[in-house]
Amino acid sequence: MELNKIRLYNFRSYSDVEFEFARDANLILGPNGSGKTNLMEAIAYTSIGKSVRYHLDNDLLRNGEESFAVDAVYSDEESIPLRIQLSYQERKKLLKINSKIAGRLSELFSLVKVIYSAPEDILLINGGPSLRRQYFDLAIAQLFPDYLEKLRNYLQAVDQRNKLLKTEFDPQEKRAWDKRFIATLLELYPYREKYLNLVNDVLKKSLEKEGSSPDFTLSYDPVQKDAFNRDEQGWEGSLKSVQSSEIKWQRSMIGAHLDDYLFEMEENNMRSFASQGQKRMAVIRLKAAQAQLIETHTGIKPILLFDDIFAELDERHSHQVRSLIDPNHQIFIASPNEDIAKIFNGAKVIAL
Repeated sequence: MELNKIRLYNFRSYSDVEFEFARDANLILGPNGSGKTNLMEAIAYTSIGKSVRYHLDNDLLRNGEESFAVDAVYSDEESIPLRIQLSYQERKKLLKINSKIAGRLSELFSLVKVIYSAPEDILLINGGPSLRRQYFDLAIAQLFPDYLEKLRNYLQAVDQRNKLLKTEFDPQEKRAWDKRFIATLLELYPYREKYLNLVNDVLKKSLEKEGSSPDFTLSYDPVQKDAFNRDEQGWEGSLKSVQSSEIKWQRSMIGAHLDDYLFEMEENNMRSFASQGQKRMAVIRLKAAQAQLIETHTGIKPILLFDDIFAELDERHSHQVRSLIDPNHQIFIASPNEDIAKIFNGAKVIAL
């Protein structure tokens, strides 16, 4: 899948502008504050229907405006066009796919795959568990779109259960929600386990091919030990063991909504063990593995967005990143530094 052009109307700093892109590499150059990140955010917006930088839709409005629109035209390998239109007005969002109103934003996940990288990605290692859960939930959904429905069902069960725990609940009603919680949890976990196995396999093969050292792997860190291996009966026992704590704190104390992911190097947590440079390269390797998995398992080539990541890398690591990028993917690189063109020779330059 390739992005041919995009039009932005009252999106962030843009009033009304259209950009056309090359099918391979695109350099978006300009000083800080010129709108590079806003353009990258708009491109990513057309793939998931929300801000990849976790902004609310209301925050995407241009100052003083009450509505915005993003209109993108993609094409597949057979040059069949795909038009994605997203508009926002009066706190309501509308998605059109090829001029037809779509029922759910999740329909985008089966059509367009975009992977966004930015310097803030280091927070996947240095930040809290919620950031890692957000990233992996999106990555899993890009590979397995039906994961979104499983996640939605699970979070609804958690929400209803938490509301119940805040009241003097009927034990029978709680048992019903416990069963719903367990059922949705057991549907969710296989996706997380499968994705970790797949991405670790890609990372291992990539590192072996390069002869890179030290090893970098991902592992799952659940609140409840052996979470992937527990059956319905096991989870019933787990809920009984934390029931008094849940009543005291009035919330669910175990489950996928609290679990974490660990970035490990030689079996050590990279958060406290690795250098900043090692952390940045680990996250970039993860994004490259994500791209490979998407293409292998969905047949769709993801579009890669690199938002000023090269400013944080020395020349050696910059060239190393370039070697990790599949030349068959359409890529977008935003940078204030014109010298980046030396690494991406022949790329189309969009000056802001």
